[in-house]
Amino acid sequence: MNVHALREQLERHQPVTVLDIRVAESRAEWAIPGSVWVDAYHAVKQGDYRTLAALDLPIGPPVVVVCEMGATSQLAATYLRSQGVAAESLDGGMRAWSLAWNLAELRLAGGVTVVQVRRTGKGCLSYVVADHGEALVIDPALGSDVYREIAAASGLKI
Repeated sequence: MNVHALREQLERHQPVTVLDIRVAESRAEWAIPGSVWVDAYHAVKQGDYRTLAALDLPIGPPVVVVCEMGATSQLAATYLRSQGVAAESLDGGMRAWSLAWNLAELRLAGGVTVVQVRRTGKGCLSYVVADHGEALVIDPALGSDVYREIAAASGLKI
């Protein structure tokens, strides 16, 4: 599952369990809100699925397994599917989640538009403020190509 699909499911409060299998130190730094955690990373990497077998995961709603970069979570998801769990791996893991973003637009009096660019995983905010076909970026938290895409989609020049 890609980060955009997971973000949409979480925002819409659709039934999904996010299973974080990273080590405790990584989990302590940051996590996807509402995710379930089990320290299974090293065991899964070594082909030991006992920690996962002991979990009481829902049958039916999808389970999205998360690790740092997506490789170990693929192993875990494959195992869980073999046990009848509708499991998927988060493509790119928490690294990809840290780069996910979405937009919120606000139109102000006089034709000024403010587009809030929100990094889903990190909670960082930046803004594209537009007026009369021109825009400026405030506190960029993503690569310049993202802001160029946002501007181009609205016919704006930064």
